[in-house]
Amino acid sequence: MIKNIIIAMALVLPMLASAQTGRFAVVDREAVLESLTEYTLVKTQIAETSRQYKEEYNRMTADIDKKFEEIQVLNRQPGLADAIKERRVQELQNMQKRAQQFLLTADEDLQRQEKQLLDPIKERVLQAIRKVGVEEGFTFIFPINQPLFYNSQVEDVTEAVKDALNFQAE
Repeated sequence: MIKNIIIAMALVLPMLASAQTGRFAVVDREAVLESLTEYTLVKTQIAETSRQYKEEYNRMTADIDKKFEEIQVLNRQPGLADAIKERRVQELQNMQKRAQQFLLTADEDLQRQEKQLLDPIKERVLQAIRKVGVEEGFTFIFPINQPLFYNSQVEDVTEAVKDALNFQAE
């Protein structure tokens, strides 16, 4: 009787131990995102908006530089009224303030646009990662660029997540 209990425990204990060890995986979320056409289109759209903001800012700074040169020329003119010089300096300062405000507004707009357009895509990727995790029975799926160490027992599920996203798109 005791022999049967020992044999049963010898058979059950390894199964219990393996049941308690989790399956771990890594995923390259950036590679998944970059494989999506919609992600590439959004990144292109944001880059184009950024380029337009830079062009406008460059025009503003060119105007500021031109105004500064005008002030330099006026300062060399003898007998020019101080009120005129002060007004021109005030105009220059106002232009600089507008340029700084433009930069802040442009940066806020780009951040808002990026969040608004990319968050739904990132959420779809996260759902696909969860789906692969559940279907494949993983305990944890870590970002590939964050683990300090992993060995061959950790699976890379990047391609499985890409496949899950492609299946959703169809």
